Amino acid sequence: GSVDLSQIDWQTKSVSEGIILRYANDSLFNSVQAIYVVDVDTSAASFEFGVAVPDSRMATSEIARQEGVLAAVNGTFFNMSEGYNVHYVRVDDSLIAVTDEGEFGIRATGVFTATGEAADILPWGPEREDAGVITAEDAIVSGPLLLDDGRVIPLDSINFNRNRHPRTMVGITSNGHVMLIVVDGRQPGYAEGMSLFELRALARSLGCSDALNLDGGGSTTLVIAGEGSNGVVNRPSGKVQRPVPSILFVR
Repeated sequence: GSVDLSQIDWQTKSVSEGIILRYANDSLFNSVQAIYVVDVDTSAASFEFGVAVPDSRMATSEIARQEGVLAAVNGTFFNMSEGYNVHYVRVDDSLIAVTDEGEFGIRATGVFTATGEAADILPWGPEREDAGVITAEDAIVSGPLLLDDGRVIPLDSINFNRNRHPRTMVGITSNGHVMLIVVDGRQPGYAEGMSLFELRALARSLGCSDALNLDGGGSTTLVIAGEGSNGVVNRPSGKVQRPVPSILFVR
C-alpha cells in the first residue's frame, strides 16, 4: 500500500552541488522511525556511482574514506562467520563474488549496476547470472527487489520481509535521481525499523520507480564525507559500525 509521507517533517541539508541529505525522526506506520536519504540529482553535476570491496571486511566509513567518496551505504548480504559476499559483485569490470545457490529467489532478486553516472536497478536470477549479462563496470546483487520500473514486485510473507528491522536501500526515480536510503531500527523511542512492505511504501513516496533492498540490521550504515564522527550520519543498531565486505557509493 501507499502512505502519505508528505506530512513527514524532513530536515534537509546540502551535501554538495546536486546532493541533498534528507533526515526525519517522525511517527510513521504507527511507530517511531528515523529515515536518512542521500538524494543525488544526476542532472545537477557530474557524479560516479559504484561498488567497492575491501580486501577484508571493514567499517563502511573506512571503505568510503579509502575510496574518497562523497557518500556511501553498506552493500549486500554476506556470510557472517566467514565474511564473504554471498551475492554477485562486480567492480571495475572484474567479477569479485558470485551468488550462493540458496540465495536465488529469496534475497538475490535484483541487481544495482553502475557505469560512471549511469545507474540502473534490474531483476536478477540464476539464468541472468549464468549468462553473464552484466556489461556495467560495477554491479551488486541484493534484494528483495521492491520496485521495478514502477511495478510492485510481490513479497513473500516471511519474517525477514514482515518484521521491522534497520534497512538499507538504493532507489532510482524516473527523472534521474539516485537515492541511498537508510532506516534505523531496534532502538525503542528513536527508531523501530521497517518491514519491507513499509520500506517499499517509503520508496514510492520518495518518487522511486526502482528500489532494491540491501543488507540491513546491524550492517545498516550511511556515511557522508565530513559529517559527524567518521562520517556516519545514522545510528547503527549495534552502537558501533559492523565491518562489511562491500559498499555502494557516489563520488
